[in-house]
Parts: sequence; C-alpha cells; structure tokens
Amino acid sequence: MGVKSQVSKWGSSLAVRIPKAIAEQWGVEESSPVEIVVREDGVLLRKWREDLDALIEQMSPDRRHLETDWGRPEGDKFC
Repeated sequence: MGVKSQVSKWGSSLAVRIPKAIAEQWGVEESSPVEIVVREDGVLLRKWREDLDALIEQMSPDRRHLETDWGRPEGDKFC
C-alpha cells in the first residue's frame, strides 16, 4: 500500500514530497539523483545510477588514457 501525498508548485515546476520514512527506506536524501520515467499507468521514480562503461564509450579516443601505476599504497589506512 502506498502513502498519499500532494502535488505542489515549485517555481515553474511541480513537486511531490517524499515522506522521510520512505526516503530513508529507499536510500535517497536531498540532492540524490533520480530518474523520472513516464509509464502508461503513471510515473516511475527511481534512483539514478551512472553506467561507467556507457560513459567511457562516449569518450573520444584522444581522451582515453592507460592506467597509471603510482606504486605501492602508503599510509596507515593501507597497512
């Protein structure tokens, strides 16, 4: 069962408030990127996750570089 909310005006757009309990359960917070997908029966709201492989494929070949070996990790966090 869902939670009822209300559409509000936010500048020239509209917004729907996500209750705190749902945001915590979903794992989102202020400024979390989300994707809004329009479906025939409504709207789907989901966390936005970048696909690193897809982003790399969009890079021009002159922007791609080989990995750099910086040597063995140092410091107490790596011991």
